[in-house]
Amino acid sequence: MEQRLRVVAVVNPAAGGDGDRVVAALEAVGAADVEVVRTTAPGDATDIAHKLASGDRPPDVVVSVGGDGTACQVATGLFHAGEAGLPAPPLLIAPGGTGNSAYRGLWDDQPWEQVAATALTGGAATRRLDLARIAHNGDLVLLGSGSGLFAATLLAIRGRAERGRELLMAAAVAAMDGYAPYPGRVTVDGEVVHEGGVVETIIGGFRHRGGLLDLVPGSVLDDGKLDITVVTAEVEMRVFSQAAVGGDVHAVPGVRAARGDRIRVERLDGQPLLFEHDGEVMPEDAPACDVEVVPAALAVLASPRSLPWFGRG
Repeated sequence: MEQRLRVVAVVNPAAGGDGDRVVAALEAVGAADVEVVRTTAPGDATDIAHKLASGDRPPDVVVSVGGDGTACQVATGLFHAGEAGLPAPPLLIAPGGTGNSAYRGLWDDQPWEQVAATALTGGAATRRLDLARIAHNGDLVLLGSGSGLFAATLLAIRGRAERGRELLMAAAVAAMDGYAPYPGRVTVDGEVVHEGGVVETIIGGFRHRGGLLDLVPGSVLDDGKLDITVVTAEVEMRVFSQAAVGGDVHAVPGVRAARGDRIRVERLDGQPLLFEHDGEVMPEDAPACDVEVVPAALAVLASPRSLPWFGRG
């Protein structure tokens, strides 16, 4: 008799999506024994994933059911298990949050029911993603990170009535109202890419934010490099916004782009830098942030189709 897969779904009940629907689709496949573990506090998902990978009988697949922040926490737990020499299982990211940008990057927004069936019946590709690490606190980054307007958008979400990707778009419009660029400098592998007014920086990783906005075009998830888009104070934001949903933001006048192993973003006025990663705003406790790539750090289940943001077959 063929042995059934053991699948553990790490569910964040506080996420913005429908976790019950996600789990029901896993169970409906019928090809695996699905266990559900629910988080009860911030940071739980990292500890849960690490314990799963470190146990006597690790699962065959760990599923993150929550937003991009939850996926990052689960990825962090699995990464540290692998770093310790343990055979960490691959991560399957489900669309259980608000923007679900990492899900889009791995499955190109295929319906979750189809993805669940593909992943649990052996049809998925196993790929190794690059991660990033924030130097001053050791935080790992899965989706991406950045400073300025997008981080302000995450603050503007609080208390709004919209849901899903529409919530992020509405919050972005609200954040732009009265937003002022900050005096900054962006350095990639020791070379200054921009010095002057900065609206925002977007570091990837994954190309999309909010599930819809293509902000780091050309970024490849497994090339061992980090990409950055710098939106300078010279940019006409209406033009940039239009390009983000249907064009090439790198073609917008005033946008700078670069690729490298280590990226430094800093404010030049000594004020704390507003910075986020994986949809979570970090404490404003420093004027600068350094981000470095961690190549081939995490095994994930992804679409078997050839997607343009994967460089290795």
